[in-house]
Amino acid sequence: MNTNKDDGFTLVEILIAITIFCFAVLGLAIGTVSVIRTNQTSHLRASAVNLAQARLEELRAMTSAAFSGLSCPSSTPCSDNATASGVTFTRQWWITTNSPVAGVNRIDVTVNWSDYANQTLTFTASVPQ
Repeated sequence: MNTNKDDGFTLVEILIAITIFCFAVLGLAIGTVSVIRTNQTSHLRASAVNLAQARLEELRAMTSAAFSGLSCPSSTPCSDNATASGVTFTRQWWITTNSPVAGVNRIDVTVNWSDYANQTLTFTASVPQ
């Protein structure tokens, strides 16, 4: 029987294994944060699309007389705020008469919000007068 045989791992081997394990866990954590951030951005973008579409549909349903009765001048957009998913969205809309051709109103709706950065979506529709 050989009694001089060393069994087990050395301290250096254990430190190298722990370092490799830490880098692997760190990589998984960074990937998880990235997925969560992308999911949140996608959710907020869907909320912005829904808010813009709702305003656009309201404006498309208006008559020409209602367009002229809006309280905001053509040089300044109308605006309001809406909250969804704990985030405040700012909606602005412009109505341009006789654009792109006579007898047609152009409606532009822009939605702004801030998550990890400032975000903006703009939708345009044409409506006969």
